[in-house]
Amino acid sequence: MGRKRVLGGSFITIITYQSTQVLDILHSGKVYRAYPSRTLNYAYSSLIDMLGLHCQAPIFGYLKYHRHLADGRLSSSVRLTLKVPREHVKLTEFQTWAEFIYYSKLTKPYDYTQLKPEALQGNTTEISQKKLDHLIRSLKRQKSPWAYRFPQAVLEEIRPEWVADYKILLSST
Repeated sequence: MGRKRVLGGSFITIITYQSTQVLDILHSGKVYRAYPSRTLNYAYSSLIDMLGLHCQAPIFGYLKYHRHLADGRLSSSVRLTLKVPREHVKLTEFQTWAEFIYYSKLTKPYDYTQLKPEALQGNTTEISQKKLDHLIRSLKRQKSPWAYRFPQAVLEEIRPEWVADYKILLSST
């Protein structure tokens, strides 16, 4: 009896923090799909395009047994432990995604692959088209979970049958 490989098996265990309303949707037997964020809509739609997702907004989580930087926890949230079929999971490097969010504010409208000319003028930082191209390639490339420093799971939806466990976290206020 050996240890199950996360990628070698057919499921990946993902931890995600969602609102209690999401838990209510899942308990009613419905599939949860996220709605776009006003502040991050452009970055999210860019990531959806890069990863070939079919959703309005991605759902983020982290992999159990892996290092993570941000967990998405809010007061009065629910920690969901999901067993997701591998084919429904896309992975990104958390830090690469965070850097792309910054870069997305400097790209041309409706073209996340090209920096605005004014973003390059008088540029004293490391902002470059070459760096943006590298970020996009890195986000698109799918690797083994253990090949990421801080893997971030990206989902189109959460299905009720994926919920292995949950814990309601009460606000401390």
